[in-house]
Parts: sequence; structure tokens; C-alpha cells
Amino acid sequence: MNVLQLTLAVPGDDPAVLTLPQPLTTETLARLEQEIAGALGKLRRDLCGRAYDAGAIEYASWLPVLRSSRP
Repeated sequence: MNVLQLTLAVPGDDPAVLTLPQPLTTETLARLEQEIAGALGKLRRDLCGRAYDAGAIEYASWLPVLRSSRP
């Protein structure tokens, strides 16, 4: 199995690395986008102790809509 590593620069921190098995299809990529958005949202809530400001609450309310509009 071939493996693709996606390395993302995080200014001020070490890079983040996502390992993707190959072959990567458009359907798999769309599911990954949804899962990553959900996981990062959960992590943000956990790190912030669920203390959101109004803007963060509004943004979080749009995430399900954005996820469902992806192919």
C-alpha cells in the first residue's frame, strides 16, 4: 500500500502531518474533509472548555450545512 503524507505548516509550532492511504478518491477526500472539520471542531470545544463567543457559536452552527454541501 502506498502512503501519502500531507504536511501542513503551523506557524509558531511543529507542522501537522496527515497520513492518507492510496489510492485517494474524490469520495474519500470529501469524507475526510467532513471528518477533519468535525474532529477539529470537537477539539476546539474541548480546548476552550465550551466557552464560545457569539462568532464561534455562529460559525459552529454553519458547519453541518457546509459539510452537507460538499460532493
